[in-house]
Amino acid sequence: MRFFLGLLLAVTLVGCQQQGNQGTVQELRARVDSFQAATQDLTREVQTLRDSARTQDEETTLGPPIYFPSGSAWIPDRGRRQLDKHAATIKEEYPDAGFRVQGYTDPVPIGPSLRDTYPSNWYLSAQRAAAVAHYLDTNHGIRTESLEIEAFGPRTTVGADETPERRREDRRVEIVVEDGS
Repeated sequence: MRFFLGLLLAVTLVGCQQQGNQGTVQELRARVDSFQAATQDLTREVQTLRDSARTQDEETTLGPPIYFPSGSAWIPDRGRRQLDKHAATIKEEYPDAGFRVQGYTDPVPIGPSLRDTYPSNWYLSAQRAAAVAHYLDTNHGIRTESLEIEAFGPRTTVGADETPERRREDRRVEIVVEDGS
């Protein structure tokens, strides 16, 4: 999007130069503001299309995600309570659906004390997903032939800013139900 905004700005500036520099700085700013507004509109439309594509694929991500402490794949009590709710939802609303359990980590590298257990964030994200799948299986009898776990490691973060709150949101597991009915 920034590329297109820059391209539009360059075309506008060239156009102004060709008109004998008749455009004022205020006119240029107004055009840039107009282009920025158009870019924001296009960004919203792209997100709407992405959301629509998810709906068309008949997938549902159960929320909220299960959050984990830093450097751990042990499901905290709060996460277990949330998984109990997710299990009830799966049994009631999606009894024949397949599902994927997706594990994520924050971008902080694994420290030396944990490297023997989790050699990288990829291992940690896979272990988190496996822990959730195992919990649903053993505690709720949720089994499906199409159960998959996916490990995303640190590459799929919630946001760009590096705050402790944002990193907490990155340390999660999401359950995606594939409702093919």
